[in-house]
Amino acid sequence: MTKERSLSRTITVITPENIVITYQAAGIASRFLAMAVDLLLQFMLILAVSGIMRAVGGSGAPGIGSIASAFGIVLIWLLMFGYALFFEACWAGRTPGKRLLGLRVVRDGGYPLTFLASAVRNLLRIVDFGLFPLGSSAIVLCGLPGLLAIFFSPSYKRLGDYAAGTVVIIDKAVSPLGEPTSPKETPEVAYLLPSVRNIDRLTPEEYEVIRRFTSRRHEFDITIQAGLGERLARPLMEKLELTPSLIAQIQYADLLEAIERRYAVENGLF
Repeated sequence: MTKERSLSRTITVITPENIVITYQAAGIASRFLAMAVDLLLQFMLILAVSGIMRAVGGSGAPGIGSIASAFGIVLIWLLMFGYALFFEACWAGRTPGKRLLGLRVVRDGGYPLTFLASAVRNLLRIVDFGLFPLGSSAIVLCGLPGLLAIFFSPSYKRLGDYAAGTVVIIDKAVSPLGEPTSPKETPEVAYLLPSVRNIDRLTPEEYEVIRRFTSRRHEFDITIQAGLGERLARPLMEKLELTPSLIAQIQYADLLEAIERRYAVENGLF
């Protein structure tokens, strides 16, 4: 898979199936707004945890205060450093802030975000923020390293993105209010949906390839749709043990849409 960058800060990916996909990298403004939303939610959650722990600690029971304090510290640490990791793992590269702004984190080449890549990029937020211990004190650069990296990066990457091999893109499958946009189900796709099963065998990488094809299929000539659809669908039919009754070659493309839709529904992506 090859990747090119242009001055317009778009990312063009050519898949092994010769499907050309263009992503638009999320800019500084949208990423800042998404981060502000996430920080606000984190702050509210931390306040809630602190209030609960104070209430529990003030109950007067022996030893409860120290236990509540220790438990509260652990919870607050998890909220600070595990918040983005949790949501990016559950929501396919989106935190609540990114979901609201229609952004998504993917790996270089457009591959789905993995847990390891998410962990690396989020652990390095400390470096991007510019927090460096110095003896008994610390140097705080208020996000300057990350901001400079994004400003000079061709694809708006911060330092954590470079280390993790990730990029934040504008997700066209999500509306600005964060609601996933479900493509209109055609009668052909509806007809094939009941025959789709064993969807748990489909990997995120395979789903991403299918999604790329289905999102662009109507830009292709019908013969290309049919031929490429068959080439992609046949190995998946064998893997998922699908035996739909297909009369025309173009129905392979419809079957791919049905597979994509079933996977998205069962994994909460619609």
